[in-house]
Amino acid sequence: MKTPVICKPDYTVFYEWFEGYTFVHCDCYKWNKTVRNSLKEDVDKLISVHGEPVYAMHDIGDNKHLKFLSLMGFEYHTNFVGTDGKEHQVYVRK
Repeated sequence: MKTPVICKPDYTVFYEWFEGYTFVHCDCYKWNKTVRNSLKEDVDKLISVHGEPVYAMHDIGDNKHLKFLSLMGFEYHTNFVGTDGKEHQVYVRK
């Protein structure tokens, strides 16, 4: 179950706990330089307060999402095969 942890007019950030790991999701409703900077600042604070690694799932080939993960400071962690039978990636930010 996704739990909202940052709610702003331009985006919502959620945490989801799965098998002892914290995954992050983000819904962006508007995107520009100001929103990007604000989101980055909020995510930096959130992860700092959390104090443990935070993970993000990535669909291979989604270059826009990969750029977003990089902007937010996430690094490649591992590949896995999902319940859909497709290979996915997990990124982490410590």
